[in-house]
Parts: sequence; C-alpha cells; structure tokens
Amino acid sequence: MTARAMFKPEPRFNNDREARLAQLRPIPHSPESMDGIPYFDEEFQMAASDAHRKTIYFLGALLDRVAERAGLRGVSDYPIWYWVPELGEQRILYPDYALTANPDIRSLTAKELVFALEVVTTSRREKELKDTVRMREHNRVHGIPEFLLVYPEPDDERSVIWHRYDARTDQYHPIPLPADRRYRSRAVPGLDIEVLEPSAWTEGRKLRVYYQSEELREGQVEEQARKAAEQQAAQERQAKEQERQARMSAEHRAEQERQAKEQERQARTSAEQQVEQLLGRLRQAGLEP
Repeated sequence: MTARAMFKPEPRFNNDREARLAQLRPIPHSPESMDGIPYFDEEFQMAASDAHRKTIYFLGALLDRVAERAGLRGVSDYPIWYWVPELGEQRILYPDYALTANPDIRSLTAKELVFALEVVTTSRREKELKDTVRMREHNRVHGIPEFLLVYPEPDDERSVIWHRYDARTDQYHPIPLPADRRYRSRAVPGLDIEVLEPSAWTEGRKLRVYYQSEELREGQVEEQARKAAEQQAAQERQAKEQERQARMSAEHRAEQERQAKEQERQARTSAEQQVEQLLGRLRQAGLEP
C-alpha cells in the first residue's frame, strides 16, 4: 500500500532530528487507512510477486512468534505514521513488516518501531528504488535500530542487506554477512536470521529464523496445534475409559449387592421353611407350640 493520509503540523520541518520527530503526532488511524489490497503498491499499480508474497507470509509468521515471546507486536502492511522531511509533514506508510514495543498500534508512529524490513520488488526499477532507497531513508530519519532488505527471488544472487542505525552519524551502516551466515539482532536480543546457502534457495525461502538459539520452522505452529489436539483427544479417550471402568465397577458392586441381598433372602426363606417344618412335626406329635 502507499501513503493515503497526511498531517502537516506547525512549525514546519526542523533539521534537528529530535525536534522533527517531536512533530510526529500519534493520530488514530482512520478506517480508510486499513483499506486496499494487501502488498499492492498503488503508486506503481503493482501486485506483489509470488516470491514476495511467500516471503512475507513465511517471515511474518515466524517473526510474529518472536514478537510474542519477546513482548513485542508485529505489524505487516499496516498504516504507520512517518515524518517526511522533504514535505515537512507526516504521512502514513506501510512497511512490509515491523516490530514495535507499543502494544497499542491504533495510532502507531515510526519512532516506536525497533525493527523493520522490506521485501524488495526487482521486476521494475522504480519500485526497487522505492523499496531500497526511499524506504531505507524513511526508516533512517526515524532512527529505527535495524532495517532489512530481503530479496525473495531465488535467481537473485542477493538475499539480505542488514542495516544497523548509528545515532552518532545519523546513518544506516550495512552489516557484512557473518562467516556463519547468521545475522544476530541487537534491537531484538535473541533473534537470529540465517542466510541459507544459495543451492538451498527456493521461491521466497532464503532464510532461517532463530529465537534464543531455537530454530522456528514453518508449519511448527500447526504441528504444535495438531499435537495439542491429539493430546487432548487422548486425554478425552482416557477420561471416557476411566468413566467406563468406573461405571463397570459401580455395576459390578451393584450386582454384588443384589447377589448378597438375594442370598440373604434365600437364607431367610430357608430359615422360615425350617421353622415351618419344625412346627409341623410338633403339631403331628400333638405338641402345639
């Protein structure tokens, strides 16, 4: 999505970073800012490629799990207020994915972001420059600690360009790919993103995500849900079996009590018959009781 809302405060743009960011106001996002086709660039009238879409869904799902564990909030193609220096006003932009420590995102501003990434569209030069240059600059202006460019196409020799913000120079510095091909985030401690070997690249799949040394795998949530459902079903079967056994035990006790009562009745009947026989003999002997 592209910018569809703006706010121009007074005074106009101040070159001092802190002063200009102080002008960035957390205005509640309107319902109209939520409209639009996901990951569709209205400026260039371009839909995302399959590799772009797969990368966002893949990385977004894993980073959402990182956010949950790290006490953060993930947003994807969601309206965020940015200050645009060349216009001297704030506008809504839509990063492909970002992390914020603010749990209330209804009026989210870019200065509240700790991590952002753009999945780069390379099929059109103007769109690629927007993703790689303009969005990088927008994030730099707000001092977002880490900004990633992700190249999703498997035939593109690029994978990730990891930018880290330096407050002293007010610039982003690209981080070289580590020897173990594993970037380690400073903004989100415990988050690592590994670049796979090129021979393992597939459409939208060039990376692995780790949190606190645990690899987060695609479909792991579904697998965990399946196992939880199986465990719950097993517990329900066990509970039903215990209920069945308890019912059988109760029926067995009831049958034993019935048999005991029957034996008691038969014993009483036998004793009454014996008494009656004894009385009969006494009467026959002329001895009335």
